[in-house]
Amino acid sequence: MNIQITFRHIPSSSALKQYAEEKITKLTKSLKEPVEVHIIFTQEKKANTVELTVTSAGKELYAKEQGIDMYAAIDLIYDKLYKQLTKLKEKKKKHTGITSMRHLSQPAVEEENDEVMVIPETDYFVRPMTTEEAVLQLDMSGTPFIVYLDAGDEKVNVVFKRGDGHYGLIETGARFK
Repeated sequence: MNIQITFRHIPSSSALKQYAEEKITKLTKSLKEPVEVHIIFTQEKKANTVELTVTSAGKELYAKEQGIDMYAAIDLIYDKLYKQLTKLKEKKKKHTGITSMRHLSQPAVEEENDEVMVIPETDYFVRPMTTEEAVLQLDMSGTPFIVYLDAGDEKVNVVFKRGDGHYGLIETGARFK
């Protein structure tokens, strides 16, 4: 873990550095290495501000807090970032089933099993329709793709939603008999 600490309009304090490093180390244990942390301590008039940016595995967490003193601001930032990390982990768990981000950095162990399992999801009925109707059906169904029989040339086609929000069309050339 790489920690950079910057003091603006305040003298450098080793006790403050140590306190911040301890809090951040607790917080970033579950993050994928390498972890970059940048802490900025700022004092303007009577306002004590702490800004913290944590970067790990392409994700960036940011928090900014003001407190009575720097230690109170660090505690407030710890609470904010803890909530952000919890939310990120829940999102990751929801999408991948993995609870720890550290798990992602470990190489996957492949089992030596030559048998491939195919698990049927649902029955699928191919219906004749136009490409426009297939796009409308795709929007209404919420499925990732629609297989349909083109009403004009009676070929089997697939319409799918692309990552950029547009639609893709695969024309198979196969005729339905």
